[in-house]
Amino acid sequence: MKLIRPMIITGLLLSALPAFADSTITAELPKDGAKQCAGGKCSFDPKLQITPEQKAKLGSLRDQFKLSTADKKAELEVAHSQLRRIFSQPTVDKGAALALQSKINGLRDDLSTAKLNMMLASSDIFTPEQREAFSKMRGMHGRHHRHGGFHHRGGGEGFRGGDKKVG
Repeated sequence: MKLIRPMIITGLLLSALPAFADSTITAELPKDGAKQCAGGKCSFDPKLQITPEQKAKLGSLRDQFKLSTADKKAELEVAHSQLRRIFSQPTVDKGAALALQSKINGLRDDLSTAKLNMMLASSDIFTPEQREAFSKMRGMHGRHHRHGGFHHRGGGEGFRGGDKKVG
């Protein structure tokens, strides 16, 4: 249970990592502390401002992650391709398919662990105040998606069973 909150926070941080690592992005807050919205993105808290040093560290961390996982990603792609070829044969070699699936599972596990390690390392770059602000921001965005969901279903007139008109 103690691990869930840090994982959620680091997940949020990583989802925003490309924007933080991009040196062309700048955000300025008004001096009166009011919200500033441009292009649908709002800056809510001055604590969210990322320093140039933090941007550099995040960029470096991301580059290290890409370099350290490139070989495994390539291996995973090749293993998927080999598995597709096995299934395209007239007779499927079950032993080979299972062996390749085990290899794929191991590669996915390794990549997942590497990603989690990068997330944990990136969370160390931010100040406690920034992590708290990200957490609050995540909470605001989380409420946006809580709804009944009926409008996601297609259908037109008579979609619901009782609404159908019978001749």
